[in-house]
Amino acid sequence: MRWLFWLVLLPLLLLAGLFVAATDARPHVSRSVQVGMADLDRGKAIVDALGLRRMREGEVRQLVLSEADLDQGVNYLAHRFARGSASARIALSGLIVRASLPLPLPGMRRYLNLELALAADGEMLRPARLRFGALPLPVGLVEELALRGLPRSRYAAELAAARAMLDSARISGQTLALRFTWRNAALDRVIGSVVARGVDEAALAAYRQHLSQVGGRDFAVLLGAAFTLAQTRSDQRDPVIENRAALTSLAEMVLGQRLLSRRGGEKIGRRAGIRLAGRGDFAQHFALSAFLAATGGEGLSDLAGLYKELKDAESGSGFSFNDLAADRAGSRLGEAGTRSRASALKLQKRLAGVRDAGLFFPEVRDLPEYMRQAEFQRRFGGVGQPAYQRMIERIEARIAGLAIYKD
Repeated sequence: MRWLFWLVLLPLLLLAGLFVAATDARPHVSRSVQVGMADLDRGKAIVDALGLRRMREGEVRQLVLSEADLDQGVNYLAHRFARGSASARIALSGLIVRASLPLPLPGMRRYLNLELALAADGEMLRPARLRFGALPLPVGLVEELALRGLPRSRYAAELAAARAMLDSARISGQTLALRFTWRNAALDRVIGSVVARGVDEAALAAYRQHLSQVGGRDFAVLLGAAFTLAQTRSDQRDPVIENRAALTSLAEMVLGQRLLSRRGGEKIGRRAGIRLAGRGDFAQHFALSAFLAATGGEGLSDLAGLYKELKDAESGSGFSFNDLAADRAGSRLGEAGTRSRASALKLQKRLAGVRDAGLFFPEVRDLPEYMRQAEFQRRFGGVGQPAYQRMIERIEARIAGLAIYKD
């Protein structure tokens, strides 16, 4: 019996040793996600320079990303998809990515600290080194695992599209230059995969049909109807996906445009005159921010709203704290409705059948609006200044005090 005991125990000890070697009690990379106005301007400039809307099948483009772009991007992705942190740097004509990802282990705090080095190999970058904690992996094994595992991952469609479109990836100075050829078929597969993963197409159709039968132009009534359906459908389905579909269909109705759909960007019949707290612009701000938070995270949604207001102060209708409050309220609801299964169900219970906007929308009539840039600077000193922060804290306190967020 002794040999049988060791036959069972030795593999367990080996696995335990590998686990300890590959993971750590502390993260090697610990960073917050800070996306500022300059970053949004930079992202917009990159997209505008590519001219994606005008691209045709077979056209070639080059995307040049700085070290700062890569560093910011990998950290955002690590936080968004794994609640972790990451960094990227260009060194010796190669790219080094380090990440610390928390492991979902009950009663134990462990991190997967990894380091991936990519080196030039002809027109592409290839793995040169991969380390999990103190455990290095041979390059050949890394490539074999990638070839076998990535096609089976939940991002297989995106990876397949990247392989089909990417012609070269080269380090030039402190930048990464990506040359790609536009392939419509590859992009269609990616869109289909993202839709299936983020918002179920059949669920979206159900909410669109349901909302089309709800009369009136009161946003609160439409929201209550959408969450009534979400509560019913969640008996046998994922409530997070149901809430995401509900908020997407609401935003589509208010904006008159398909969102997260294989027909993304397609104009649809818009129900004109939908109002929230007596105003159409509040309905648009709230609905779009709720959608963005449900699909991209509350921080991204809040920043997008602030970006729009600052642009309005420069050349639009002016900076409006009440519009910003509508953005923040929508972001909070979108995040709360998709944070977890428990949070999704809780919000459904409180919003199903709602007709009173005061349950989820704060008082905003006394907040300053229509301020041109000079007036905004004079009164509040700019974003982040004490007077501005006091106004933001005032808005956040009102949102936190809404009935749907009280225990």
